[in-house]
Amino acid sequence: MIDTIKYSLLGFLVLIFQWMLGDVFSIYGLTPSFLVIFIIYVGLTHSQLHAIWLGFFLGFIIDALTGTHLVGISGLALSVVGYFAGIFHGRITRVPIIMQYLLYTGFLAIFFVITVMITFQDSQWAIGNVVFLILLPKTIYTLGLLSGIFILLRVGAE
Repeated sequence: MIDTIKYSLLGFLVLIFQWMLGDVFSIYGLTPSFLVIFIIYVGLTHSQLHAIWLGFFLGFIIDALTGTHLVGISGLALSVVGYFAGIFHGRITRVPIIMQYLLYTGFLAIFFVITVMITFQDSQWAIGNVVFLILLPKTIYTLGLLSGIFILLRVGAE
């Protein structure tokens, strides 16, 4: 119960950080998602169910705060990422390090495919432009931050 409260409060701090200071980390208009890094961390270290619910609620709140026209997409995407990250809860240390980072890349790609592709579905952008100018750079940028954070927190290390 204490872990649930601790991770929920930490999640709200990450949400506030993302909402208020996310643009500080913007590079050429690409902003990383600290919420998805947090949900991956919760899924790998705490529990799958907690990551799913926390991802849904935090995603819904960030969509409401940012005033997007597709409220709930981030909640859906974070819940899916929490589900997949939770599959490896307690087993991530048995996976070779290169596979760990491929899994992290896959988790981030799932999140950004859901959020970016749905957001740009009615735009005049070609699918190739969306993938190569937004989807891949956001995934790589967030993966770099995730890698640094996970190395500092020793996630996946034995």
